[in-house]
Amino acid sequence: MHHVRFPRVFLGLALVAVLALAAACSSDDPSTPSTSPNLTIDAPTGVVSSIDGIASSLGRASTGLTSISSQQAGIWVNGVGTVVTEPDITNLSLGVEARASTVIVARDQAAVAMTAIVAFLTSNGVAERDIRTLSFNISPQYTFRERLEDGLRTNERVLTGYQVTNTLSVKVRDLDQTGAILDGVVKAGGDLVRVNGISFTVDDPSPLKVQARELAVQEAMKKAQELATLAGVGLGQLIFISETSSTPIFNQVEARGDFALASSFTATPISGGETQIQVSVQVVFAIQ
Repeated sequence: MHHVRFPRVFLGLALVAVLALAAACSSDDPSTPSTSPNLTIDAPTGVVSSIDGIASSLGRASTGLTSISSQQAGIWVNGVGTVVTEPDITNLSLGVEARASTVIVARDQAAVAMTAIVAFLTSNGVAERDIRTLSFNISPQYTFRERLEDGLRTNERVLTGYQVTNTLSVKVRDLDQTGAILDGVVKAGGDLVRVNGISFTVDDPSPLKVQARELAVQEAMKKAQELATLAGVGLGQLIFISETSSTPIFNQVEARGDFALASSFTATPISGGETQIQVSVQVVFAIQ
């Protein structure tokens, strides 16, 4: 037996036509009582399912709107806590840079200079675990020269040699020795030494983060109470809290120099200054 399936749109139109016809019949007769008997229409299953689906979708949409509204309700505030302290660690970014007509010569020059630097560091209290290679690079070096060919002037790229760079990250745990360490590195590396940057940090910032977090929560709660008072509402229970960031703000000095070229060698003064530990939180309170 073959079943004939009617499109949903056609079935829907058919149902509307039946309802309209029934309404017209009842309104044509003026003597018809206002309380008409119940009219039962057996709509096709597909139509009923479509109507039920639409109603269900509308119900879910309404629930979703209610959920969004409830999520946005409350008093939302941020708090920031900052603790200022003195750094106890110096981070140095330093290395060597060598240029020569061949790769072998440039690499050898860089290797000799870096070996001398590392030997100085380890013999002056810097642990091997505090010395880390950041980058090592070998690159060709070119220059451009003008060339005349068939009456036309063109620029020709000419290989002039190779450059080798080797960069270290060095952690100096005795802040007072930073200047002496820098001076010793410059002497050990000679004209090839490069100092790319200096920054000051705290070796263990965890206890400071606890203090900063406490200050951040206190500030957030104070803000929430102020907002509730200004708005004329009561401050309800804390319903959400999140730490959005925890950032050490370290002093950093960017520097690059060929110190060994100086005519006189004076001790390098280094000052760590202050370091900040900052924590941010977000809190949400209910409204009473």
